Amino acid sequence: MIRRVSDELWNKGNVDICDEVFAQNCSFHDPSFHIDGITGMKQQVRELRTANPDLHMDIQEVLAEGDLTAARWTMGGTARGEFQGIPGTGKSYVMTGMIMDKWQGDHIVEEWVNYDLAGTLQQIGIMPTLEQIAQMSKQRAAM
Repeated sequence: MIRRVSDELWNKGNVDICDEVFAQNCSFHDPSFHIDGITGMKQQVRELRTANPDLHMDIQEVLAEGDLTAARWTMGGTARGEFQGIPGTGKSYVMTGMIMDKWQGDHIVEEWVNYDLAGTLQQIGIMPTLEQIAQMSKQRAAM
């Protein structure tokens, strides 16, 4: 089910799968972006896929125990448009992350996600890398 949701939702942009897999009262925990229920998840997917039309997610591993599943994933795309305040730069990126879902029967009732947003922002040129910061510090010290 995790692999199917990933493919349908993130790769194909089929937001209707949200109604099938997420419980009506599902809560989402994202460290960077507020997601308000199923409607919020659909909106986030639409906006992210609009800003990154070549978006693709691969699930590397899935673990399950009791009513919990965890998955390690990689997502990539090209930042062509603005997404929630992050400008499109035309640069491509690869982001790694993990997701944990709490299930009640066939429905996800709670979801936690964590991913390397800082690395992604560096790849698309929004945020300097540590190497660039060190170089800027050396240049300032030489002045």
